[in-house]
Amino acid sequence: MGNRFLIAIVLSLLSNNARAMESTKSDSMSMSIAQALEFAISNNTSVKNAYADLEISHQTVKEVTSMGIPQVRGSISFQDAIRKQVFVFPINNVATPIRVGNTYTTAAAINVNWLMLDGTYFLGLKSAKQFTDLSRKLASKTETDVKIDVAKAYLMCIITKENISLISSTYNTLNQTYEQVVALNKEGFAESLEVDRLKLQLNNLSISKQKLEDQFEILLGLLKSKMGMEQDVPLKLTDDIKTLNDKLMDINTKAEADLNARTDYQVLKQQLTLNKLNVQRYKFAKYPNLVGAFTYQQSNFGETIDYSRKNWYDNAFFALQLNIPIFSGFGNDAKIQTAKIEQMKTENTIKNVENLITLEVNQNRLRYLRALDMVNQQLENLQLATKILNITTIKYKEGIGSNLELITANQDLKNSQTNYLNAIYDLLVAKIDYLVSIGQPIKL
Repeated sequence: MGNRFLIAIVLSLLSNNARAMESTKSDSMSMSIAQALEFAISNNTSVKNAYADLEISHQTVKEVTSMGIPQVRGSISFQDAIRKQVFVFPINNVATPIRVGNTYTTAAAINVNWLMLDGTYFLGLKSAKQFTDLSRKLASKTETDVKIDVAKAYLMCIITKENISLISSTYNTLNQTYEQVVALNKEGFAESLEVDRLKLQLNNLSISKQKLEDQFEILLGLLKSKMGMEQDVPLKLTDDIKTLNDKLMDINTKAEADLNARTDYQVLKQQLTLNKLNVQRYKFAKYPNLVGAFTYQQSNFGETIDYSRKNWYDNAFFALQLNIPIFSGFGNDAKIQTAKIEQMKTENTIKNVENLITLEVNQNRLRYLRALDMVNQQLENLQLATKILNITTIKYKEGIGSNLELITANQDLKNSQTNYLNAIYDLLVAKIDYLVSIGQPIKL
C-alpha cells in the first residue's frame, strides 16, 4: 500500500508538471516593437555571447594583474640515495674512494617570487583594461545590430499582416458582388461568364491571401529567431504601421553625423588605442626589469627515516635579479615596426570609414526623402484606386458598367494596396537606417 501511494503521488506530480509546461507553451505573448527589442537584448544569443566576451575580458584583466602580485608556491621533496655518490680523497697520499651523503633526504620549502619592476607589465595592465573597453563597445555594437535586425523583421511582419487584412477586406467586398451576380444569373439577368470572371478573381484573391498568411508565419518565425524566442511560443504583435510611423516622425534630414556616437566607429578608435599601446609595449621591452625571490626551507637528513622535530634544519634566503636587455638580434625592433604598421593600417581604416560614413549618411538621407515621396504617391494611387472601384461597383450594380471593368478595378486596388504597404515599409526602414547612420538612437 505504501509503494502504491508513493507511485500515485509521483504520477500526480509528473502530470501536473506536464500540464504546467503545456500551459506555458500555449500562453500567447503580446509584444510591441519596443518590448520585442528589449526581449532580444536579454535573449538573443549573439548579445549573450558578446557580454560573455566582455566577462572574459574582465577575467583577462585579473589574470594580467596577478602577474604583478607575489606568487607563493610550496614544495615537498623526498630522496632515497640507493647508491650514494662517490668522492675520492687523498688519504696518506693514496686516492681513497669514499661514498658520501645521507641515505634519506626530505625537504619542505616555501618559495615567493615577485615581479617588482617591469614596464611591460604596467603597460600590459593598461592594455588589458583598454581591451575590456573594446569588448564593451563590441557588445554595444552587437546590441545595435540586433535591434536593427529585430526592428526590420517586426516591420515586415506587420506590413504583411496589414496586407492580409486589406486583401480580406477586398475579398469580402467582391464576394458580396459575386453573390448578387450569382442570384441575378439564376434569374436570367446576368451571364454565366460574369459569374465565372468574378469567381476567378475571388480565387486569385484567396490564393494571394493564403500565400501572405504563409509568408507571415515564416516572417514571424524569423522574428522569433532574431529575438531569441522559442519557435513554439505563440507571439502576437501589438504595434501597427501608423503607430510606428508616428514614433519616427521627427527626423532632421539636415543633421550631421556624430561619429563618436556610432558603435562601429567607437570600436575602430578603441582598436587604434590598443595598437598604440602595443607599440609602447615592445619599446618598454628594451628597459630592465627587477625580480625578487624569497625561499624558506627545512630539510631532514639521515640513514633512517626520522621526522622528529630535532632532525629538521632550516635555511632561508632573499634574492634580487635585475635583467638588462642588451642585444636581441633585432627581433624586438622588428616587433616594434610591425606594431607601427598595424597602427598605420588602423588609422587608414578609420579615415576610410569616416569617408564611407559621410557617403552612407548622404545615401540614407536621399533614400529617406525618396521613400517619403513614394509613400505620398502610392497613397494618392490607393485613394484613386479606391474611388475608381467604388464608382465601378455602383455602375455595375446599376447595370451601366461591365463585369470586366469591375474586375480590373479590383485588381488595380489590390496592386495599389500592395505598392502602398511596400512604400510604407521602405520608408520605415529608411528612417531607421538614416538615424543609425547619423548616430542617433532609435526610439521605438
